[in-house]
Amino acid sequence: MDNSIKKLIKDSLWKGCEKLERVGISLSSLPPIFISQPKRREWGDLSTNLPFLLQKKSGEDISKIGNLLVSQLESEGFLSRVKFVSPGFINFFIAPSYLNQTIKKIIVQKEKFTQFSFGDKKRVQVEFVSANPTGPLHVGHGRAAALGDSLANILSKVGYEVKREYYINDAGGQIKRLALSVWVRLQEIEGIHVPLPDDGYKGLYLIDIAKEAKDTLGEKLRQEKNEQKLINLLGKFTVEYILKEIKRDLDEFGVRFDRWFRESSLYRNDEIPQVVSFIKDKGYIYEKDGALWFKTSSFFKNEEDRVLKRKNGEYTYFASDAAYHQNKFSRGLHQVIDIWGADHIGYVPRMKAVVQALGYPKDSLRVIIYQFVNLKRGEKSISASTREGEFISLRDVIKEVGSDVARFFFLSRTGDSHLEFDLDLAKKQSPENPVFYVQYAYARICSILRKATLEGIIVDNLEEVKLDLLITPEERELMKELALLPDQIKEAAQSLEPHRLTVCLQEIASSFHQFYTRHRVISEDKDLTFARLILIKAVKIVIKDTLGLLGISAPERM
Repeated sequence: MDNSIKKLIKDSLWKGCEKLERVGISLSSLPPIFISQPKRREWGDLSTNLPFLLQKKSGEDISKIGNLLVSQLESEGFLSRVKFVSPGFINFFIAPSYLNQTIKKIIVQKEKFTQFSFGDKKRVQVEFVSANPTGPLHVGHGRAAALGDSLANILSKVGYEVKREYYINDAGGQIKRLALSVWVRLQEIEGIHVPLPDDGYKGLYLIDIAKEAKDTLGEKLRQEKNEQKLINLLGKFTVEYILKEIKRDLDEFGVRFDRWFRESSLYRNDEIPQVVSFIKDKGYIYEKDGALWFKTSSFFKNEEDRVLKRKNGEYTYFASDAAYHQNKFSRGLHQVIDIWGADHIGYVPRMKAVVQALGYPKDSLRVIIYQFVNLKRGEKSISASTREGEFISLRDVIKEVGSDVARFFFLSRTGDSHLEFDLDLAKKQSPENPVFYVQYAYARICSILRKATLEGIIVDNLEEVKLDLLITPEERELMKELALLPDQIKEAAQSLEPHRLTVCLQEIASSFHQFYTRHRVISEDKDLTFARLILIKAVKIVIKDTLGLLGISAPERM
């Protein structure tokens, strides 16, 4: 299924380019065709700069190119008007008949209206959150969770077979430091003062873990005399305790994973030395100062080579990451999408390089970087962390504003931009709050439809509904927003940018509220009432569908 009006326009433009060739305008290759929404309504519903791009390639008169393309598009029934304007744009106006047909499609197809098949069932994995099991999830992890979960929903919508994965860093020095920190807290409970290691974890949440460890492992802890075994015991207990809490928070946030992959399994199965040996045989590893180095510079000239194995024989986190990605691709994945915090941006080139060294296409790994979240109340910023290890947890935010609001706010901007999360605004039930604004539009539509049912107003035959009565600017603008929604979802999938849908939802809600403010849905005009009821029912369907892609509910009453 493909309800993309942009595709219809692009197909017609391709035919127009063939017409240019026939009249002697030589085009050795065609540039990508970009279609966007103009900033001003009088410029049309959609626009392209293709004439400008073709003029640069061919050197021909731009007016000749533009008018020839317009002549091709003027015969298309889904457009009411096509206009070439300087310095090289074509503006498109969508035909009312196409908008009317769109409303009928939404009513019949429902959530399938925005479905595509271009993913062709290709297997894609989205790995996200993957917070170290060393403490509770904070608001930054919440942004990653909303981003990854929504992206997986959107990719599934357009035809990919998507798997969600959480990578558990349960090996290495950090787990030992965590266990030592818990051990210190245990001593404190017993009244023994032991200084916390300088690189230890200072969060007060470890006191609760220490108490739980004492209650659960009491006898084992007392009997174990080997210090290393004691630390290992505490480490395993603490990791599982924290993981349980992480899973609880994510479950409350509406995020699920198909697989929880443990880093420790890479060591148990000897996957790390196997991968290092494989890359070495391909000539991408050399020895220097007793360590093994990966030739990152072979793939990215400005990047430094990185150590895979230290001279003391220990493998680096980079080595385990390499083995992990080999494990991923060995499962038959066509593409891997990693979502990382901004503090990992420097790791992107080395991981892309190692994926190529393993023999996979360079675009088979895509990395999304998300920036940190700045919490505030009105104009006052809230410190997200302190030197003592305290921070605002995701659980606290969900408890204060709710999962729906938190997800919408986290997804309100592109991941690579800084996000200011105003807790006061998030709790307001007013148009200022974007998620309330959207959900209230849905609830208001539900209320109108309930009223119509109570009054016995029922549309029996969709084909008899006179949608051509919907002629006001507010009605046409609302219908246009619905017609463009499939393209918005398609482009969100292609760009890996779920935030496009929060923007789209706000525009649809705004158009609906403007329509509702100026026009009565239920009136004495029976035919107009039926038409407007079908229109708002279509709006209801797409709002619920799009909110669902973002993992946000659509309440029928507010």
